[in-house]
Amino acid sequence: MAAGARIGRCSPRRLPAGRRPTAAATPKVSSPSTTGFHHKSPQQVEDERCSAGFLPWLRSKAGADISSVLRVGTSPLGRSLFASQPIQKGECMMEVPYNALLTEDKLPEEVCRVLGGVAGDATKTAVLLMMEQRLGDESGWAPYVSSLPSRGRMHNMMFWALNELHMVRNSSVCDETMVHREHLRKQFSVVKPALERFPHLFGEIKLEDFLHASALVSSRAWQTSRGVSLIPFADFLNHDGDSDSILVYDEQKDVSEVIADRNYAVGEQVMIRYGKYSNATLALNFGFTLSRNIYDQALVWIDMPEQDPLYKKKIDIWQKHQTPKSEHICSPGCTKTSFAIKEVKYSGDKAIGVPQILRAFVRVFYATSTEELEEMAMEAAENDGRLARRPLKHAEREVHAHRKLLFHVDNMIQGHSTAIEQLEIVDGTASRNMHPFRKEMAKDILAGELQVLQSAHAWAANYCETVNMS
Repeated sequence: MAAGARIGRCSPRRLPAGRRPTAAATPKVSSPSTTGFHHKSPQQVEDERCSAGFLPWLRSKAGADISSVLRVGTSPLGRSLFASQPIQKGECMMEVPYNALLTEDKLPEEVCRVLGGVAGDATKTAVLLMMEQRLGDESGWAPYVSSLPSRGRMHNMMFWALNELHMVRNSSVCDETMVHREHLRKQFSVVKPALERFPHLFGEIKLEDFLHASALVSSRAWQTSRGVSLIPFADFLNHDGDSDSILVYDEQKDVSEVIADRNYAVGEQVMIRYGKYSNATLALNFGFTLSRNIYDQALVWIDMPEQDPLYKKKIDIWQKHQTPKSEHICSPGCTKTSFAIKEVKYSGDKAIGVPQILRAFVRVFYATSTEELEEMAMEAAENDGRLARRPLKHAEREVHAHRKLLFHVDNMIQGHSTAIEQLEIVDGTASRNMHPFRKEMAKDILAGELQVLQSAHAWAANYCETVNMS
C-alpha cells in the first residue's frame, strides 16, 4: 500500500489548520428576505445539488459503494465532507476504485500518441480534463467536472495579478510563481500544436483553458503508484496539517482509500493532510494558506561576490568536498545560492531548523585566506569527507561566519516586517485592486516566514555569544 500526496507543483514538495474555501474570502451565509424566508447562497445551492446527485453518479461510475460514512456539506472552509455516522480510528472512511478516477490512460489513444514524450503525467491529466470540460453535459464525468471551481474562484498564485504578487515580493514564492507561469506557458506552446490535430475533441486551444486545467490538477490531483489522478469525492476533503490521515493507494484492491486517524462523531468534519507543505507551497499550488503552519520555512539567499579573490578557490573546494551532493552547489557564474530554513526547535541542547549545510556554507564563503580553506579541506578528508561541518578551530572566525549569517537573516526580517506593515495600512485604490482573500494569504506567507527567520536570528545570536564566552 503506497501513500498518495497532492501533487502541487513539486512532489512530496489556515482558520486553524484546514483548507480555506476556493470560492470566497469568507463563507457565504443565508440572509433573511422580506417575506421571512431565507435565500440560499449560490454556494449552498450548489452544495445541495452536489450532495443529492454526485454520490449516486459516482457509485454508478465506480460500480461500487464509495463511502457509507461520509456526506457532502458546507463548512466555513467551503465544500467539505462530514461524518454521517460514528467513525472509529483505523476505520476506512473512503474507498474509490481506480476506474472512477480521471487518469491519463483515459485519454484517447491517438491523443496519448501525439503527446508522447512532450508532456508529463500532470499535463496529460490536465489535457484530459480540458477534453471533458469541452464535452459539458455530454461528458461521462459531467457531475464531477461541474463541481470543480471556475478560474475566477481559484486563488492559486499563478492567477494573482502583478500588484498582488508585489505583496509577497520579499518571499521567494514571488519569483517561484513567475518561473511557474513561464514553465506553463512553454508547456502550452508545446502541447497546443499536438492538440490542434483534434478539433472535434478540444475545439479552440486557449492558454487560459490550459492554465485553468493545470491549476485544477495542481491543486486537486494526487500522485500515486498509478500516476497522477483526479479522485472524485476525495476532492472535498479539507487539509489539516496536524492530521495523520492521508490518502493511500491499495495496489491489491486497486483502490484509493483514506483511513481515519482518530474518532469522529456524527456531523464532525473529516479532514486529512495533503502533505507537509509550507504556506508558500500551499498558496502557489493549492490557493490557500494557514494562519499557523508548523511546516513553514524561509529561503535564505546569500550573495557570492565574484570579485572575492578567493571566489574560484571557494567554489572548487565546496564542490569537491560537499557530501552528499545537493542542489546547493554554485555553478560557474552564479552569484547567489539559497538554503531552506525552518523554525528553530530545541531537543535538549540540540537546535534543529538551521541546516548544517548552511552553516558550512557561510564558514567556507566567508573564509579570508587560502590557508583557512585548505585547513577545512584537510579536516574534511580526515573525517567524513563533508566540508566545514564542524565549528572552526578559531573561535573568532567561527563567530565572524555566523555573524554574516545573522546579517542576512536580519535584512530579511526587516524586509518581511516592512511588507507586513504595508499590508496592514493598504487602503483606497490600492486595496480595491487586491482580492481581500489573497491579501490575507500574503500576510500568512510573510508572517510564517518571519517567525522562522526570527527564530533563526535568535539562535544564531545566542550561538555567537556562547562561542565568544567559551
